This record gives sequence, C-alpha cells and structure tokens, in this order.
Amino acid sequence: MKKSILVFFLMIMTSGVFAQQLEPGAFRKFSLQFDLFTDIWQKAPAELNASAFNRGINIYGLMNNRIGESRFDFSYGGSIGIHNLYGDALPEDQNGKTVFVTIDTALSYSKAKIVLTYFDFPLEIRYRSKGAFRAYAGIKLGFLLQAHSKYTGDDPDGRGYEVTIKRDDIRYLNLWRYVVYARAGYKWINVFGSMNLNPVFKDGQGPDMYPISVGISITPF
Repeated sequence: MKKSILVFFLMIMTSGVFAQQLEPGAFRKFSLQFDLFTDIWQKAPAELNASAFNRGINIYGLMNNRIGESRFDFSYGGSIGIHNLYGDALPEDQNGKTVFVTIDTALSYSKAKIVLTYFDFPLEIRYRSKGAFRAYAGIKLGFLLQAHSKYTGDDPDGRGYEVTIKRDDIRYLNLWRYVVYARAGYKWINVFGSMNLNPVFKDGQGPDMYPISVGISITPF
C-alpha cells in the first residue's frame, strides 16, 4: 500500500510539472495539495474509547478549469485518503457483525488502531480573490483500497514479551464512501474540514460510525 501511494504521488507530481509549463499564471491548470487532519469519530460504540487525536492525510492531484473570465474554477482529479482510529478496543467478527472488543486492562500497549485507506474522485468549485484569499467546496466519491488493525504491546497470549499484530480481516466495511468538504484560507495554506455522508460499516453489520475531519490544507504546487 505504501508503494502504491508513492507511485500515485510521483505520477501527479510529474503531471503537475508538465501542466504548469503549458499554462502558467494565477489559475494553474494542475494543482497538488495535501490535507493534514485529525478525525473526530462520530457514533463510536460504547466499548471503544476513541483517542482525541487521530491523524490522517489526503493527497490530491487536481486539474483546474477556469469558468469563463471569472475568479472561479471547476476542479476534478484523484486523491488518496488515509484515516486512523486510535483507541482501547479492536474490531472482531462476531455472529455476522463487526464489534469492537475492549483490550484487556492487564495488558500494557503503545498502539491500538484501525487504518482505512481510500481512493477518491473529488469534484470541487474554487474561488480565488484578486488578493490572497482562497475558498474551495467539494464532494468526493471514494472506494476502499485497504483496511487493517494494528496492535503493539504485551502479548495477549501471555508469553511475556512485546508483539506487533497486524490484521487485514476487518469485515463488513462499506466499499464506497461519500464525502463533502471545504477549505478557506490565505494563499497556499488553508483550514480544512470534511464529513462522511455514510457510515464506515455496512448497515446492521457494524457500528454506525463515521469521521469528521478537521485540519490544514497545503497547496505547494
């Protein structure tokens, strides 16, 4: 998965350089941007005490199309989104449903989380003033690339040493997601917010939980 993300990053960087040479100026034909955020998980199950800080990242490559001679443009492209959920419980399949099971309090651990990686198709409207103010609003349709849980701490089987357990068997996840988002700020740095419109797990087969993401957005190119 990390290799796939790196390849995607290099592809959009190369495309960006070419596009900027074709169309320089205030409205760049191609832009590369990053969202650095924390997820605030909504409707988490009672068994899970979610962390207040759940770092994540979006990496976008967008083609920008100016709308006439206005200060607006319409953008579309692709993005990778990585979301983390840290807490004191991990998912298990029980009787055809995914439930979160609290980690034994006798165990000492440094990490317990799930990681969700999506590929998204963003569509957004951008406004750029004659000065430095920028505002963007958009929607994303995304599909799940990969999901796993990770635990680092005392061996749950009681063998007396620290282990790292990574599992790729989180079940009953929605394969598609729908997201609305917005950014506003100054030149190349903006505040960012987004919300999933559907839950992470399938209806009736897991918690009705979803993330609200808040952070900063950076557009270096």
